[in-house]
Amino acid sequence: MSYDDGSEHDRRLVEMFNRWEIKGTFNLNSGKLNQPHHIAMQEVQDLYRGHEVACHTVNHPDLTHLSIADIRREIEQDRAVLEALTGQAVRGLAYPFGTYDERIVQLLPELGIEYARTASSTQDFRLPETLAAWQPTTHHQNAWALGEQFLQSMSSQLQVLSIWGHSYELDGFMTGDASKNWQFMESVCQLLHGQDAVHYTTTIDLMDYVVALRWATWSSSNRQLRNPSRSSLWLDWRGHLMEIPPGQAAVLV
Repeated sequence: MSYDDGSEHDRRLVEMFNRWEIKGTFNLNSGKLNQPHHIAMQEVQDLYRGHEVACHTVNHPDLTHLSIADIRREIEQDRAVLEALTGQAVRGLAYPFGTYDERIVQLLPELGIEYARTASSTQDFRLPETLAAWQPTTHHQNAWALGEQFLQSMSSQLQVLSIWGHSYELDGFMTGDASKNWQFMESVCQLLHGQDAVHYTTTIDLMDYVVALRWATWSSSNRQLRNPSRSSLWLDWRGHLMEIPPGQAAVLV
């Protein structure tokens, strides 16, 4: 779950996620905190405890229209404020409006941003191909159908269901869109809750796992898998679940 803007409706959404044991990433505009219809700065640490807080820039501009200096300022200042509020490292970003260009992608490592989420949905469960242009599975309006498909398509291959949106959308009224209400989101959380084959995670924790997978190395015989990362890896080997701890190798027989 990846939700943008720090709307006051995040309070209700976080409560719902906590109740159904769903993890979320909340992408905040520090310049909008304390503003009408947004959460307050003093709420950030407690409200999002157990979830991830990530950048969404200070003022939510279209970054592709800004100079390099202004792009740097929007992300750098947002990250600094959010780290001060949470007491945690902030390593992710959701692009405002989902827009980005090569200048921005090249700048992210300098700014300490390790992944950046777009608003372009894949409608499938592939792992992200590019961490600097992370495509989610779907906007929450399609979350029920894709959630059912995700649960029915379980395999030994790692799959990801990544849902994004804005919590204020759930407060819609006078609309025929069934996804624009809280009951819809409650049903999605209930559908996904408590599945033994599902690991519930934030975007940054998933990113760390994806990076660890890419660092893993096989021996020439393909019988030994080494994990040089700082995260445990999990392998389904002939029907048995194996953990490969950080810095260790598994011999597959």
